[in-house]
Amino acid sequence: MPESLARISARSAPRHALPHVVVAPASSGDRWLAWTLLGIGLPWLVYTRLYFFLQPRHLTYDGSAFMWLFNKPDPSCGLTRTFAWMWRGDLGRAVAVYPLGPFVFLATVALAVYAVVVLLSGRAVRINLSAATVRRVVWICVVALGLNWIAKLAWLGM
Repeated sequence: MPESLARISARSAPRHALPHVVVAPASSGDRWLAWTLLGIGLPWLVYTRLYFFLQPRHLTYDGSAFMWLFNKPDPSCGLTRTFAWMWRGDLGRAVAVYPLGPFVFLATVALAVYAVVVLLSGRAVRINLSAATVRRVVWICVVALGLNWIAKLAWLGM
């Protein structure tokens, strides 16, 4: 065996990496996820679309167990009003109520559209990420949510 090949370990051997994003036929798990996204996302989007109609009629839910127990707003406090302002196209008020809200609104709409596409086309997007990348994304989201919550507490003086 040539000396140059003897120095190559199993770790340094070239491997055929999977593509990061692939469109493939939807599995039953993909369809189940799509139905779940629609089952949660669509009622929420309809409720927030009708929020300014329902709220003066006292047909909305204004409390949370977190607020009741700790007398502080929970990390998602303000998302309903943010979504309602986004439906009206008022980005300034949406950001004032919940700074991350417009991003959450866009992600919710995108996931609902994706779910419809999966169910109608029978194809799904597969994203292949390393465990380290997934951990980084989760940490970024948790830190963003924490900073958003701290800003809200400071803004409200709580």
